Amino acid sequence: MKKIVFVTQNLERTGSEMVLWYLLTNLDPKKYKLFVFCMTAGELYRQLPPRIQKTIPYRAQEKRKYKVLIRILKILGINTMKFQIKRLQRKFQADIWYFNSIVMPEIFEFACKLDVKIVTHFHELLHAYTFVRKEELRRIISYSDTCIACSPEVREKIMRMGHRDVRIQHSFIDTALIKTDPERVKDLKARLGILPSDFVWVVSGVATYMKGLDRILPILQAFQDRPVKVVWIGRLLDDGLEYYTTRVAENKYPGKLIFTGALAKDYYNHMALANGFLLLSREESFSLTMVEAAYLGLPIVAVNAGIAATFVREGMGKIVDGCHPSDITEAMEWVHNLQSPDRHLLQQSSLPYTVQYQLPLFEMLINEIADSRV
Repeated sequence: MKKIVFVTQNLERTGSEMVLWYLLTNLDPKKYKLFVFCMTAGELYRQLPPRIQKTIPYRAQEKRKYKVLIRILKILGINTMKFQIKRLQRKFQADIWYFNSIVMPEIFEFACKLDVKIVTHFHELLHAYTFVRKEELRRIISYSDTCIACSPEVREKIMRMGHRDVRIQHSFIDTALIKTDPERVKDLKARLGILPSDFVWVVSGVATYMKGLDRILPILQAFQDRPVKVVWIGRLLDDGLEYYTTRVAENKYPGKLIFTGALAKDYYNHMALANGFLLLSREESFSLTMVEAAYLGLPIVAVNAGIAATFVREGMGKIVDGCHPSDITEAMEWVHNLQSPDRHLLQQSSLPYTVQYQLPLFEMLINEIADSRV
């Protein structure tokens, strides 16, 4: 039985965390013993099945015994995180410490000194590199026995930094969780003020500049006299860009931009109320949401980011190579005029990026890493 410690940020509903969640809940417990180390306890952390051991840093624990332990360690001059990492490994005896992101350098610093294999899963491209220091990224490249990339583009960036063993493990969705209720979808449309004549585009992701939030206003302007609406599903940051976008949209294009905020229970029902899916990101390492949209049969308009160019085939939508708003709206117009989207093709194209297809590949990969002598 392989023993793996998965280290991740929070197990909230973001792309990399959802991929890890699908892994954790689908890996065979007869083959793998799992431990999850989270920096903070997110929504899905609290929903982990009992068979999976878990913890968060001592400093984030509320029990009195941990507060006492931290005080004792400080008096003794012992680094709390280093003590916790060594203690966890001593008790669990993991074969692999598996880092689900590059943005946890504090834990990596101590884990790489253990006599254990280190795997780092890169879900990030260049913009995310700005969130770690130069020395931290150098350490990841130097001390990871294997780096895993979620797409060929991500793999290329890692190889350029000189890592000797970079594998591709595509991100994936769990179709068993994608359930929609037509009656609920109908109710949501009524509540959100969506009319039968409206063509609804959905965007999914945190509402940020990198996800293309600023590109919404030119789209609304292009279709201001048409029954076209945009529903943005995802966490709002309460920042200036959000204020600017919502203020202008409310004043100039009332009712055409709808923010739902982060969703869990009704996420797929909100996706299903759309007629098309928009991917507006400036940088995208993969895009799980695009795969989800395809599985739901939504035609896609995507900027050329992540796997979009190889994923979106003829009949599924349009890829936008330019950055000008007119390039995006022209592609959207093409979808508006599409008589009958090939929903079967859309769904079939998503199947290679499902847990049913990818889980055996991941198991082969992780077994090979665990059994290698390097």
